[in-house]
Amino acid sequence: MQQSSMSESAKLFMRLAGIIGLLALTPAVSSCAHPRGDDSEPSASARPAATAADYRRYIRGNVHAFSSARVYDWNAPDPSHVVVWTSPAEAYLLTLSGACFGLENAHTIFLAAEDGTVRPGSAAVAIGAERCRIQFVDRLDARAMKADGVH
Repeated sequence: MQQSSMSESAKLFMRLAGIIGLLALTPAVSSCAHPRGDDSEPSASARPAATAADYRRYIRGNVHAFSSARVYDWNAPDPSHVVVWTSPAEAYLLTLSGACFGLENAHTIFLAAEDGTVRPGSAAVAIGAERCRIQFVDRLDARAMKADGVH
């Protein structure tokens, strides 16, 4: 009888340890489900996400090519636009040929470009197997965006 009681205690301990383990994993799993850039808790003073129109105010000219080797951050204000940063002072607004619906849930994108040089018409934004051709590339005034809190 004593031995049976110890095995029941061990079983109870194992169940409790399993439940605690699952509870510990829950925040990590749910944080992976958040869209890119939504890592912080929402607050009353939280700014709305920047739109393509917000970014268009910072266009400083059309670009024929840029290197994708230094891209360190990106944002997709809508399914037809992607903003990429190659440095804190250099950003580009990519206008896609059509809507790229994989962007809304993407955590990672890939710039598919020959020799790592993004050129409108030949480069694409890739999300998994989906490839969305880049139609236009505009240079943005990244310093002004930062000063205005747009990013």
